[in-house]
Amino acid sequence: MNEGNIDWIVAIVALLAGIVIGVLIRHFSGSQRAASQKLKQRLAETELELKALRENVNTHFADITTLARNITRQSEELQSRLDRDADTMTSDPALKRHRQVESPEDSEADTTSLHVPRDYADSNGTLDESYGLRQKQEDDSTNPQPPRY
Repeated sequence: MNEGNIDWIVAIVALLAGIVIGVLIRHFSGSQRAASQKLKQRLAETELELKALRENVNTHFADITTLARNITRQSEELQSRLDRDADTMTSDPALKRHRQVESPEDSEADTTSLHVPRDYADSNGTLDESYGLRQKQEDDSTNPQPPRY
């Protein structure tokens, strides 16, 4: 064979080998793309499920809040009706006095007379900056101080 023909044969073999290697790389990377697409699809589905669950939780809490308000309103209505009926139907004066002592209006008036606790003191309180410090006197300088170790 001629040396020129060998160069052409090596070039054709190298080209065919490159094509085969490229096809193999494309084939193996294509499977990774398919797996990546599946993972993206599963992620999107999971996000949709999470969004739906959040909406369900929000509506659930809104419904519970509404029900709790209704129960509170109904209990207040029941209490007021019981108070009215007790006022109209009781004839025992001792029982009426007992109900007046237990009435919530009196307890609310007592709570308004209480003051709210403070986290600060008046001008000479324990939180004052000069609390516990003695004023230096001139005669303190004449007294010898004990040695400090």
